[in-house]
Amino acid sequence: MKNKHYIVSSKGVFAVLLSLVLFTSCEKDFLEDSLHSDTSVDFLYSTAEGLESAVVGLYSLNRNIYQDQSLNGTYPLILQAKSDLGVGITGEVSLYSRLLWGASLGDYGTTSGINAHWVHYYRLADRTNAIIKSAENLTDIGQDRRDQILAEAKTMRAHAFFSLYRLFNNIYITTEPTTPENAFDVPQDKSSPEEIFALLRSDLDFAIQHLDYTPEQFGRWGQGAARHLRAKVAMWENDWAEAAAQTDAVINSGYHSLVPTEQVFAGSLDNSESLFTVNFMKETIGGGSPHIMSWNVVAGYSDAPGMIQSVENGGAGAGFMSLNQYVIDLLNEDPDDNRKNGTYYVFEYAYNDPTALPPGKELGDPLDLYENHPTDQNEFMLYYRRQNPGVLKFFDENVEPTDRNHFKNIMIYRLAETYLIGAEAHMMLNNTTKALEYLNQVRERANTDPVNTIDLQAVLDERARELAFEGQRWFTLKRTGKLYEFLLDHMNNDNMNESYPEGNPKELLREYMKNWPIPQQQMDLLGPNYPQNEGYN
Repeated sequence: MKNKHYIVSSKGVFAVLLSLVLFTSCEKDFLEDSLHSDTSVDFLYSTAEGLESAVVGLYSLNRNIYQDQSLNGTYPLILQAKSDLGVGITGEVSLYSRLLWGASLGDYGTTSGINAHWVHYYRLADRTNAIIKSAENLTDIGQDRRDQILAEAKTMRAHAFFSLYRLFNNIYITTEPTTPENAFDVPQDKSSPEEIFALLRSDLDFAIQHLDYTPEQFGRWGQGAARHLRAKVAMWENDWAEAAAQTDAVINSGYHSLVPTEQVFAGSLDNSESLFTVNFMKETIGGGSPHIMSWNVVAGYSDAPGMIQSVENGGAGAGFMSLNQYVIDLLNEDPDDNRKNGTYYVFEYAYNDPTALPPGKELGDPLDLYENHPTDQNEFMLYYRRQNPGVLKFFDENVEPTDRNHFKNIMIYRLAETYLIGAEAHMMLNNTTKALEYLNQVRERANTDPVNTIDLQAVLDERARELAFEGQRWFTLKRTGKLYEFLLDHMNNDNMNESYPEGNPKELLREYMKNWPIPQQQMDLLGPNYPQNEGYN
């Protein structure tokens, strides 16, 4: 296996390539390019070296939404907030859990965070289009070099358009980059699913053919990630055979393997389970700026007597959002499940301040001052803010425990999900033996007993335990037609739902909310007959 190393930002690479943003600025400055180095646009798109620099810029651009600290770092956590596994406690991110934000055209959460996702992925798609078009037309370049550039750009384009489709449904796709000639051409209608999925398949099939399993630099797309993404696309098309073939290929490749749970989210994430990450470590691919995702999803335990912020307890936490009782109960079904023992999640915060220990408590004892009371709002709010189990998947163990700014890489795709996709695909093909094999590989790695039967509920339960807060749950439930049902059953927690002054979100929830609203500022820039998603007109 090749030695991997991080991509180091070099002089001459755009910080974000260009400031061109699709449909986000007024017409007079729509085409203005703000260069962040001495590199010229002509160099970027007319030479092999320039195109390679532009590809590196894609990774920097892709990480922007994760490092955006608007609204206390809410943007990268909106999917988690809107899933059935989180409980919104306080802060901006909780407003998405409560359906006060992001559930209508007029609310601020739509014009801010929902709009940020639309802009982010269309900006990414536009930059990939420019790179692909230029690489296809460039004559002074070797074929292998061209194919590498195209493969990475096409995978990123597929990632962008696939994300847009799953979020917004009524999207348009284009393979043409924005130019002065077409900048003010506006889409008049959405693209059909057939058009969208044809492009996704074409881009990813090309990438699979031309990407190595072991990219030269950690953080780039590799063949394993492209196959994983291809399997996810196939699952949306109910193409179980394609999904099974792609997951089998990754699992049997010899390049990727599951690692012990304590290693999955440790360090830089550069392990055999990682398929694709967004890098934040200093002096890596686009690195340098922090995120505050961990701060949002770890309880503010240090507000309790006898507690100070520590690495062992998960560092700094505000407790704005965390695991709800549904996923906590799933993880507690097997007392030996090691995902809750400070690896993926923190279920107990240990007393660690000898100067302020409550009576009868000793150092190392678990914090247990509060009760998740069914009706006493003061009591359950203290519990949620200070004691509720938290998420460690974004925690940077190398920063000061009092620092909310982390440089932890963010896992986007990993092999455990490949196994669970494969389990579902093989189950749908009536290959129960293989489906159970894949499901039990994930379970046994977590020190839980294997099961001998499988159905969709078993797969979804295991996905909840394994992948909670990794941004996949909402998509999976939408794909399987379970989103509305599962949200009605266990979104947030009942006592918290009843405490929200604007009303219980289970009563506000509507099935059409499975598609996000296209923000009005985007609708105003599209054709007059462009269709808004049903329910938001």
